[in-house]
Amino acid sequence: MPEPLAESVVEPRVVHVVCATVKPDAPAEAVAHALDLARAMAGAPGARRVLCGADAGLVVAATWLDGRTALEPFAASAPHMAFVMRGLAPCIRGMWSAGVETDAPPPEAAAALWVFGVRDSETLYEWQVRDLAEAVDALPGHAAAGPTFEERDRYRAGGVVALAADEVEPFRVALDAARATWGDVAALITDGFVMLHGAGA
Repeated sequence: MPEPLAESVVEPRVVHVVCATVKPDAPAEAVAHALDLARAMAGAPGARRVLCGADAGLVVAATWLDGRTALEPFAASAPHMAFVMRGLAPCIRGMWSAGVETDAPPPEAAAALWVFGVRDSETLYEWQVRDLAEAVDALPGHAAAGPTFEERDRYRAGGVVALAADEVEPFRVALDAARATWGDVAALITDGFVMLHGAGA
């Protein structure tokens, strides 16, 4: 009697999020160059989709990857290193990043991005991380949120919400209302919002 076929296990996708604060005196050309290099990360190993934009003093990039095994090759790749070292480094004064697991596929396009990370804390529990991811999923837009998986990561969870133009205002209202219900977790959230103005859409 033949042995039953083993069920194939589909590895969850990973979204790698970068949110950088631009120096006040950074030239517009430097920021534009950083975005060009962000878009070029679509050619990095394991990358499936890149959405990026700069707005209100921030540069944001969200890259969908094949799975957690793709994160290290992506992080070490020439396109990613060029984005960080030649794109961001000359024009920013700080940044944070996180790689999170998600079942959500990348969106086809977006007019705006909201990215967030939940800082690690001794008072943060797994159920709170799960509840927050579910709350983000319920907001307007295309959400890809979940827990981080690297022990050295200073964030326990994070993700991105990609928004169509007509979703931006409903999202802002819903996010403000949701924050009021997140209790102590709200104080652990680092986030950023950018309109894409066609960049990365």
